[in-house]
Amino acid sequence: MQQWMVRFWEQRADAILLNALQVALIIALLVVARWIGGRVIQLVVRALTRKMELSERRQAQIRTISGLLNSVLSYVLLFVGILSILGALGVNLGPILATAGVTGLAISFGAQQIVRDVINGFFILVEDQFTVGEEVTIDGIHGVVETMGMRITRLRDDEGRLITLSNSSISRVINHSRGQATLQLEVGIAAEYGLTQARQWLEEACTTFSHSSLHSSLELHGPVTLDPTRYLFRIRGKVPPPQVEAVGDVLRAYLLERAQADGVPLR
Repeated sequence: MQQWMVRFWEQRADAILLNALQVALIIALLVVARWIGGRVIQLVVRALTRKMELSERRQAQIRTISGLLNSVLSYVLLFVGILSILGALGVNLGPILATAGVTGLAISFGAQQIVRDVINGFFILVEDQFTVGEEVTIDGIHGVVETMGMRITRLRDDEGRLITLSNSSISRVINHSRGQATLQLEVGIAAEYGLTQARQWLEEACTTFSHSSLHSSLELHGPVTLDPTRYLFRIRGKVPPPQVEAVGDVLRAYLLERAQADGVPLR
């Protein structure tokens, strides 16, 4: 047995050492490639989060994407490394690649929907179309985003129902929680009060009204009708979309209380 081992080593020593060196070189190259790829992803994420002055929510999304990219990079390098090591050891990769191709083709037919969901979910996350807690309308379905993942998105509608959407089916998104919305309120004052006095009273009321959600001072327009019995004015202001109703309620209450105190006949 010992003599057989010695003869085997003498015959195969060069090939074994060569294969070992090839495998070691492949592993070293994979480690270096993984380090370089991870470093590049880290530098890009750091540059985005520092220079673009992103919000904490957006920074968290970018970190999530970087983690996903790192995982994809690791799996790709692992697959390439296994094939390279098998090739270095003299394994015929033809049947393996053919089997993998057939298997991949079969899986791709069965998982087309899942792949589309994941790809669309990735772009939703990258493009920052919406996030958890925002009020949106997705393809005619209105609600608040409760959860969002790479494959599905869940909304809670106005009736409390939880609606699950596949990301691949999302084609049109209206985000009601971003930017500025226009608060609009119509105020009617009886004609006997006088047009000049009515305008002056409303201008003063708009000037003195304040709310933390107002992005700018209130604007007064009107009269907007030719009704001889009353003067109808329109008040406009810019507020965050989720605060339109709340600020409108506060403004109506303010005008009612002030009108009662000043004796202004609202109509």
